Amino acid sequence: MSDWIDLTQPLDETCPTRPPGRPAPEFEQFASVDEDGFNATRLHLDTHCGTHMDAPTHFLSPEEARTIDDVGVDEMLTEGVVLNVRDQPPATALSVERLREEADRRDLQSGDFVLLDFGNPPAPTDRYVHEYAYPSVEAAEYLVDRGVACVATDALGVDAPGATIEEHAVHRTLLPADVRIVEGVANLAAVPAGRVDVVCTPIPYAGRDGSQVRLLVRPREE
Repeated sequence: MSDWIDLTQPLDETCPTRPPGRPAPEFEQFASVDEDGFNATRLHLDTHCGTHMDAPTHFLSPEEARTIDDVGVDEMLTEGVVLNVRDQPPATALSVERLREEADRRDLQSGDFVLLDFGNPPAPTDRYVHEYAYPSVEAAEYLVDRGVACVATDALGVDAPGATIEEHAVHRTLLPADVRIVEGVANLAAVPAGRVDVVCTPIPYAGRDGSQVRLLVRPREE
């Protein structure tokens, strides 16, 4: 049996975040062993930094869509597929034709947790922050039509770098269809393309729009 592989970014104050104006994590130690007999930390954290999941309410109201605490256990322990799209040039949109080719090669199935491997691990670089590749709207529509449960990417986002909120067409395609989004996936170079077991556990912030996740995968035996 293959070992589990951790695809989660470690979180600290240098975690790359979406410009402009999205806050970096802030950690404040308010108790220490030396002074208080124990360590404890206060955290100020955007729900959409690091390796995180967008609930449908990231772009929809809680009256019409699920919040992050609505994600069920069966959605956290699931199956999926890693799609190798590392040949996609930086700052360009993955076409539906290229996505379909790779999806057919890797046996994409309805209900899958789809991981798009653009070969762009999280780092405070121009390529990761300003020049990442992303799925086209047509590719997102294809994944909705195939009935996938979640679309994950090792890019900073699923919409084009620098897109305004009004231009977030991929989010507005996936989330209303109840397809969750995971951005900021790390360490995909350690995972071969193909089918995987998935553990993806969001924090159940009550009524909220997203949270950090711990994301683990295990390549399935052929």
